[in-house]
Amino acid sequence: MQESIPTERLPDDAIQPDLFHALPELHYPEEVNAAAEMVDRHVEHGRGDEPAIIFDGQAITYADLQDRVDRLANALLDLGVEPGDRVFVRFPNRPEYVVSCLATQKIGAVTVPSMKLLRATEISYVVEDSGASVAIVYDDLLDELEIARDERGLESLAEIVVVEENGIEHDHHSYDDLIDAASSDLSAPTTTRDDVVMIAYTSGTTGKPKGTVHTHRQMLAICDGYARYCLDPNPDDVFASNAPIAFTFGYGFEVAFPLRFGATTVLVQDPEPTDLLVAVDEHDVSILASVPTAYNQLFAEHEDQLESADVSSLRRAVSAGEPLPPRTYEQIGDHFGVEASDGIGSTEMLHIFISHRYHDEMDPTATGFPVPGYEAKVIDPDTGEQLPRGEAGLLVVRGPTGVTYWDRPEKQAEAIYDGWSAPGDIYIHREDGRFEYVSRADDLIITGGNNVAGPEVEDVLLEHDAVYQTAVIGAPDEARGQLVKAFVVPEDGAEPAPALTEALQEHVKAAIAPYKYPREIEYLDTLPTTETGKIQRSKLREREETGTN
Repeated sequence: MQESIPTERLPDDAIQPDLFHALPELHYPEEVNAAAEMVDRHVEHGRGDEPAIIFDGQAITYADLQDRVDRLANALLDLGVEPGDRVFVRFPNRPEYVVSCLATQKIGAVTVPSMKLLRATEISYVVEDSGASVAIVYDDLLDELEIARDERGLESLAEIVVVEENGIEHDHHSYDDLIDAASSDLSAPTTTRDDVVMIAYTSGTTGKPKGTVHTHRQMLAICDGYARYCLDPNPDDVFASNAPIAFTFGYGFEVAFPLRFGATTVLVQDPEPTDLLVAVDEHDVSILASVPTAYNQLFAEHEDQLESADVSSLRRAVSAGEPLPPRTYEQIGDHFGVEASDGIGSTEMLHIFISHRYHDEMDPTATGFPVPGYEAKVIDPDTGEQLPRGEAGLLVVRGPTGVTYWDRPEKQAEAIYDGWSAPGDIYIHREDGRFEYVSRADDLIITGGNNVAGPEVEDVLLEHDAVYQTAVIGAPDEARGQLVKAFVVPEDGAEPAPALTEALQEHVKAAIAPYKYPREIEYLDTLPTTETGKIQRSKLREREETGTN
């Protein structure tokens, strides 16, 4: 099998983020294991009979979960998996996904989550780049992995374990057979707080996906920092989200946060927005997490279900993945009767690092404050100097997590400013201490010498009754360098026509500085999105630059 984590594929000390642990909750012992903290601790404290996971109407208790994790962990050890080995995990949102990640982490190996929509070429890249030696895969998603193996060889991949649910024929290990044959008496290798627990790959919206490295200490830190202070969780809480578990946002809300605090997570295999309503209604979900696109789809297309669902159990709705438009914030309050909490995080930083704390006064015009344990500032990216309050610039942060790329030294050097991590966002640090989102660094449009933030124009367009979805980019223009162009998905009944274009342009001119209005508007049936629901503005920019549809 593999050697442990090859240190030459990690950044050298000169370009590492400056990690610090300001909160007492983050002072973990040298020897600690995130998976054991999220499962075993609750069983040891007498809560083994409490529900950890609800899936397809059935509850899996903490004791059941511990048994499944320990059996799979022993099976992986029997297959030769050693501390530091990478295990590629490919599932929809199912309990086996959770078990596979926790079992891998419990024996000191490293989880490499995979989005279920990845095709063979993308899978080949992730497996080869990470050096994964074992894959655990849902049978309905096996075909692309086998194509990747057959076409590319995937020399590091020694074993494949298949969860058999759909009768797909294969000649690999059976997940159920391995678990049934394995002992539940686990003697796990010792792990330390700085051992790698996960290599999570970015969604690849710009270039090839990048592996981002996270440790046991960091996995616990996002729970004991962001979740503890911004969600105020307790064992009676029930979490639900339609984010893929392979997305670190989803992993936090569907695995790490509920299990860290002895709460319950409701998993839905292939969730549609209405499935969230069903989960809230049937399982008394108290903390709901999704992306703005899904909230908007729910409010725009499922009014009858919204009116009939009982959502009284909710106490907090969280939005991340993209900026939360003011209209969506208001609709969450109107339909769910709770305040929405916006947050900015990234795969590189593992989870959310700016948000409002649970008892803060919410301000929908800002993302919030640095999450306890983090510091943030806005700098001039050319000089690295901190900018005055109220001036837009590059956001940099530091705290218990930071940007650490796997075998990408050039990207690593670009992301670190004197120890501070730069996730790639333009922000304003306001006088009230809150941080106000402007745009992604690559979404800033420079037109005729003026800076225009695409998301600001999008928010104004979304206020118009004729606009269902929109994305605003800078299109190449000989005279201005770039011009502001909007792609609009109209609401049902709104007819794309010159009259609508003029109305939308005048609407923007009346709300914000006139030079920000979209000089071109193109109507589409759908906008390109990632599997996590983020609009792929990079694809829209690419079609403008190449002149292809």
